[in-house]
Amino acid sequence: MKIENLCVKRLYGDVAGATTAGHKMAVKAGYIYQTFQGGYTLTPLGWRVVRNIEKIIRDEMDAVDGQEILMPVVSGAEIWRESGRYDTVDVLAKFKGRGGAEYVLNPTHEEVVTDFVKSVLTTYRQLPFMVYQIQTKFRDELRVRAGLIRTREFIMKDAYSFHTSQADLEKYYYRVLDAYKRVFARCGLRNVVDVLSSTGDMGGSIAHEFQLINEMGEDTIYLCDCGFRANKEMVTEGNEVCPKCGAPMHKVRGIEIGNIFQLGTKYSASMHLTYTAADGTEQNPIMGCYGIGVGRTMAAILEESADEYGPRWNMATAPFAVQVIALTDKEGKTNATAEKIYNDLRAAGIETLLDTRDARAGEKFADADLIAAPIRLVISTKNLANNVAEVKYRVNDVDTSNMPTSFALDTVVTDTQNAIKQLSK
Repeated sequence: MKIENLCVKRLYGDVAGATTAGHKMAVKAGYIYQTFQGGYTLTPLGWRVVRNIEKIIRDEMDAVDGQEILMPVVSGAEIWRESGRYDTVDVLAKFKGRGGAEYVLNPTHEEVVTDFVKSVLTTYRQLPFMVYQIQTKFRDELRVRAGLIRTREFIMKDAYSFHTSQADLEKYYYRVLDAYKRVFARCGLRNVVDVLSSTGDMGGSIAHEFQLINEMGEDTIYLCDCGFRANKEMVTEGNEVCPKCGAPMHKVRGIEIGNIFQLGTKYSASMHLTYTAADGTEQNPIMGCYGIGVGRTMAAILEESADEYGPRWNMATAPFAVQVIALTDKEGKTNATAEKIYNDLRAAGIETLLDTRDARAGEKFADADLIAAPIRLVISTKNLANNVAEVKYRVNDVDTSNMPTSFALDTVVTDTQNAIKQLSK
């Protein structure tokens, strides 16, 4: 990909309507474009980041024996009536089709997955299992906020597990909790905590939220030095004393980026999902559900890590691993060398962006900060005279002080591969 062909518009002034640093940077750097209030088009840059986050999520969900499926964005109203939530979920968007058929835009998929599993599950021998999807959701939110932090249409990973006992659910629930910690760590988020939360519209007994501690967050969470953590709904009004040890708790702001619930039989019972148990009786499976906001995760990385110049991704989430920049000369030697390096890196399977525009060095470097490839290779007349490519790093949460500042032109691919390995640790 050459930068002049990248379907992205970058802004250099103030961003009107953006209320947080991360939202401003997402718009300024050209990662998102607002299509309607609460709905965004992800540009090629934004979509690359989202796909990288999705890959991390898939890795970790597969590692806890998840099976990926894909359910429809739209479902019939009847399954929501069957569960009892058709008239109780205030963000549920409803519409009628031809002939008066009633539909909803699914804000979550408990009803849809329960209906699906009814077609599959017959015996206890099939349990436990977990299915997950990465799918578009729609919630008719009263207000939207901070770009991808609170939207009406969004991408979410949602997973649902089915068990024969509460003990089996709890065992699996904490496997997923640990998997979530790995997801957010691999995305480069440093300040994510899991906190006890209320079950709300989801129902069930126990729930946890994963909150990025950040002053831009709209949630209030309470932390205690003993390790107890909860959101404000779980702390008695006016009582900010830890229920575990009795010490005063610390109040901080947080951005919710994931949640997990022990649902029990709320949906399997109301929707008549059963299996034949070992003793021959018909039982309702015990369910758990597990969500991650994919776009919110991207937004959270920006809120935590972006600086005044642009985003700071890690190697796992960056839209490009490398950007090659030619500081053009009259003879065209820098452009020709940059193009060769670009082609060699791509042939080696490295996601690379090329900038050979006839533009000032300052403009190219400013754009590179906004695009934020972790490795930047600069080809100039001076560098060519020394037979090297100058190397700059822009990466989140990695010490690059001991990394090489130049690569020899005849080993640039191997040197870049080694640098990627170092930055990926």
